[in-house]
Amino acid sequence: MSMSMKVRITLPAAMVLLAVSACSSGSDSDSADGAAGAVPAAGKSVAPGCPDPAGTLAKAAKKEGQVVMTGTPDGSVRTDVPKAFAQTYGVKVNYIGGRNSDIAAKLQAERKAGIYSHDVFGGGGNTMSTTYYAQDWLGDLKTALDPGLLTAANWRDGKPKWVDPEQSKILQLSNYVDSGVVVNTSLVKDGDLTTYQDMLDPKWKGKIVVDDPRSNGGAIYDVGAFKQAYGDSFLKSLYVDQKPTLLTDQRQELDDIARGKYAFGMSLQNAETESALAEGLPLKQIKLTGAPPVTTGGSSLLALDNKAPHPNAAKLLVNWLVCKDGNKVWMDALQVPSMRADVPAAGDLGASVPDKGGEYYDSYGWNVLTKDVKQLQKTMVGLLGPQ
Repeated sequence: MSMSMKVRITLPAAMVLLAVSACSSGSDSDSADGAAGAVPAAGKSVAPGCPDPAGTLAKAAKKEGQVVMTGTPDGSVRTDVPKAFAQTYGVKVNYIGGRNSDIAAKLQAERKAGIYSHDVFGGGGNTMSTTYYAQDWLGDLKTALDPGLLTAANWRDGKPKWVDPEQSKILQLSNYVDSGVVVNTSLVKDGDLTTYQDMLDPKWKGKIVVDDPRSNGGAIYDVGAFKQAYGDSFLKSLYVDQKPTLLTDQRQELDDIARGKYAFGMSLQNAETESALAEGLPLKQIKLTGAPPVTTGGSSLLALDNKAPHPNAAKLLVNWLVCKDGNKVWMDALQVPSMRADVPAAGDLGASVPDKGGEYYDSYGWNVLTKDVKQLQKTMVGLLGPQ
């Protein structure tokens, strides 16, 4: 479709801390992990439609020296994207990975202090729509992109998918169906779980782990699909009566399933799941029936900060992430299929491309993001209490 940290600090101290962090490149641990040193890009060839490494924009970006991108901490995005971009254009990417809500809180404090430290946003739908968009932090991405990138031939559905009402600020670069259920192969046998209603079997009570739907992650979309299919009574039966464990650390959830602490888990991100599967852990993704499959863009939404401190590098990065070369690096790192027609999905993904004409719960529909999610989260807080 999600790692909350609670920090108590006085507001003046917070401003000083944020100012220091904004002025010191690579001091944040996530930023340091994601920073790739700039290297010469002379002679680097790129796919048609990608920015020219020797062009005017790339030269202007190199003078700025760096670009700051925020996004998911999951998968290999924080290493793969900065490395490939620096190798091609000689510009360093400071990638700051974290839960969107945590990043948004930091940015909000910075902006109140007149600090603008970020250039490019990558991430999921909730915070992108209800904070970044709602508080008018986003620039015109469509204008920043080369028009040739947006032509019909480049896109699997015949056109790019803009999420925002203006069709110009938030671009969705992946759309996929994620199974959302990961089982321990020793505890869940073939046929034990075939429909979502099977999860209500008393034998699974206390043996389920769920990414917390009260947090700003993809778990709330599963709630929406369940409510649409079965009604509120199913939500109580699953999330309360079955006594699932609610966590917000995807890797911990997967490790706990692999160790047999839980029989299966729900609402798990594909990148972390694929990473765990690649390690040979006793896990398996399964697809259940009975509720409409949830389609999502995961962490593939792209937007520009309207106060970007490195405007040329930001423009170069977003064009690269949308063109074939950069898009493939980003989608491979996220382990999701691209919406570009010329970017094949990497490996054997648990996520799959939606069937044309199929019925799905579109978690990145604007009404879902800006209206339904709030009501669904209110429902879950009513059932489970505050997070």
